[in-house]
Amino acid sequence: MKMDGERFNSKLIEIETINENTKILKFSVPPSFEFKAGQYVTLALYRGDKRILHSYSIFSSPNEKGYILIYFKKVEDGFASNKLFNMEIGEEIEMKGPMGFFTTKDINKDLIFISSGTGFAPVRSMVLNALQNNSKNKIILIRGYRIESSLCYEDELKTLKSKYKNFEYFNILSKPLDKDYSLTGHVQDFLEKLIPRGFMGDFYMCGLKEMVNGVKEKLNEMGFSKEQIFFERYD
Repeated sequence: MKMDGERFNSKLIEIETINENTKILKFSVPPSFEFKAGQYVTLALYRGDKRILHSYSIFSSPNEKGYILIYFKKVEDGFASNKLFNMEIGEEIEMKGPMGFFTTKDINKDLIFISSGTGFAPVRSMVLNALQNNSKNKIILIRGYRIESSLCYEDELKTLKSKYKNFEYFNILSKPLDKDYSLTGHVQDFLEKLIPRGFMGDFYMCGLKEMVNGVKEKLNEMGFSKEQIFFERYD
């Protein structure tokens, strides 16, 4: 597998809308395209004659062939995200990939995945990859979002929890509309409660730096070493 990626033209083949500013786009990829869970692609977008590059983590599993999924949020003044958000089925775009080193080091360990917002993209790919490769160890997913409408792929996660007895997940909301929502706050507020006693595995997290830094600080306080902690920041 080339670590610096290959260049290719991709076609948008499906659009899934999560809420008013978040979508999942399905893009074609060549038969030769292979990636590791957690890697990303770089998209080339044009503003007039100016070529603008922007990278997005791959949301789908490496076991899915012929296409990849991109999960992203439209940023108010973000040229790339707005351009993507307004793409129509059949449109083509230039891509390069896969790239990146935020990948699972050892799926035969107990694993805890932590994400906020669209940081769920590489994390979903990693979770699916571990489960589909028959990891028998404990796999825990902790997701942080603002409100209920931002939650995505809930049905899939429920199905995975039912199918794989070693998998469980938790959704933490910072501003839930339901005032009785049990996990209200930020992900770092619940780590002591949700991490099993005696946990010896690895942590993988992705999201904005405020979450990543907060979780790293909390894990260090709890006695986990930096060798157990892997992360990717989106800003």
